[in-house]
Amino acid sequence: MSYEVMPYEGGGLPARDGRRVGRVVSRNRAGALVRVSGMDADTDVAQAKIDDLTMATGTAMSSVVRVAQAQRHLEQLAPEAAGRLAYLADDHLLAMSEVLADLRRDMRRR
Repeated sequence: MSYEVMPYEGGGLPARDGRRVGRVVSRNRAGALVRVSGMDADTDVAQAKIDDLTMATGTAMSSVVRVAQAQRHLEQLAPEAAGRLAYLADDHLLAMSEVLADLRRDMRRR
């Protein structure tokens, strides 16, 4: 069984009632378009947030790897500084985590 949606043309109603029905249907359609548009905008915002957070996380991970490589290289040059270098590398890691946490918090507010 096939159903087809047809616009209401006020068949059989007095002209005044037909116009009223037409206005109600028009308002409902307009309201639906506004809601759909809002959902589309929310989806675009969510996708942008995901892309931005992914980019920031990748950058932070790359920075942590670069610092770890520098730490390893410097420890070979001066093994007695290993503890201090590890402290600086850990501090860098915590700073990267803090920046990402701030970004996530800011994204939730928007």
